[in-house]
Amino acid sequence: MDFYQSISKYYHHIFPLNKMQISFIENSHSKPSSALSVLDIGCAIGDLSLELANSYQKVTGIDLDKGMIDQAIEKGKNMKHLSFCLQNMLELETAFGKEAFDTIACFGNTLVHLNSEEEILLFFKNAKSVLKEEGKLLFQIINYDRIIDQNINHLPTIENDTIRFERNYTYHPEKGKVDFETILTIKESNSKIKNCIELMAIKKSTLTQMLQNAGFNHISFYGNFKREPLTENSMPLIVEAY
Repeated sequence: MDFYQSISKYYHHIFPLNKMQISFIENSHSKPSSALSVLDIGCAIGDLSLELANSYQKVTGIDLDKGMIDQAIEKGKNMKHLSFCLQNMLELETAFGKEAFDTIACFGNTLVHLNSEEEILLFFKNAKSVLKEEGKLLFQIINYDRIIDQNINHLPTIENDTIRFERNYTYHPEKGKVDFETILTIKESNSKIKNCIELMAIKKSTLTQMLQNAGFNHISFYGNFKREPLTENSMPLIVEAY
């Protein structure tokens, strides 16, 4: 079973909506949100898109997991200015055309699910094409400089009354990838769902070069959604580029 398909029922318990993401998006533009369009890539069950649709002119959420998109569509079926679709993030220009969005948000470590540096560069080029002039690309991944340089082999366990979610990393320098091993424990039944997927362990310097190659001339890095500076100990790496 696909990783996200297997955890989709419990996704909102593992990754509840982070309201700081909304503030981060809002603060990326000087224009009022009611005049702006947003593309939410890797939207999962749609919680961020649903929240944004309360104030933005147009919000589109895309994901490659049909089960999650179906949940998002059901939750947002009565909301104006909001749409969800099953869509590959490498085919943005084909799907939406040039200069379609003011903002692209790609949070939740979605970017590193791509299979190679070539695919990441292709995504950046597609993103640049579908953004309007002065449009912003906003994305968040794990700070892989920290993972690699400090030999980090796990992330903090996520735990609440419903689930326990353990996250372990094994770095393979010859491939430039990590094995992301997870154990989701459902407390009510004490059942476990185990998964392992490969992720691109992409570092800040490589991201910078790729973004520049894709035509982004202004690139800012942050260590959290409060826009505090990225440090060697920051767990996330967050980018605003235009």
